[in-house]
Amino acid sequence: MHFVLVHGWGFHAGIWADFVTHLGDARVTLFDLGFVSGGPKGSDEWPEDSITIGHSLGFLWLLRQGRPFKAWVSMQGFDCFSCHVPASRISALKRGLERDAGGTLQAFWRSCGAAGFALPEALNVPRLDEGLDWLMQWDASEVKQQLERPMLALASRDDTIVPPAMTESIWRDTNIVWSNDGGHVLPLRHPRWCARHVLEFVHALPS
Repeated sequence: MHFVLVHGWGFHAGIWADFVTHLGDARVTLFDLGFVSGGPKGSDEWPEDSITIGHSLGFLWLLRQGRPFKAWVSMQGFDCFSCHVPASRISALKRGLERDAGGTLQAFWRSCGAAGFALPEALNVPRLDEGLDWLMQWDASEVKQQLERPMLALASRDDTIVPPAMTESIWRDTNIVWSNDGGHVLPLRHPRWCARHVLEFVHALPS
């Protein structure tokens, strides 16, 4: 069993640290999208029969890669952010990055439930700005519809970034497993819970 893990906007691969410890002897490949330094080193290779797990923007990024993964897990992810969220919200983040990147990210992390995730000097501001462009421009909804692969969606009812109504709209016919809390950082707040549901999903896959 091999997992490929990709974090979301404003984070680094360290968001998976506790989650990985609950995956038993599974092999894990971490990707790092370069938004924030200080996390574990990422890789850029994975076997084609991997199970992929994307957190938030990480799931959309994975859809854009066009790789034949065996199964897909979304942790508070989406196939299109701008289809559900006003562009003004992302534009405000872009202006915040330009004026005060450290303060903007601290406010974002607080809204996610991960206050103080990193220090201001860890931020890669140009890459963060690029990630906001992805959120504004990318639409992989058709890619998701055509995957024909098993999927699991984990979500939190108190998520203010990807709220329940948005999750339900995106994952209509997909198995959604809800946590009552966890903010927008289920892998950080409830790593054991996440791992349990991921392993149950994987063990039920056809061999």
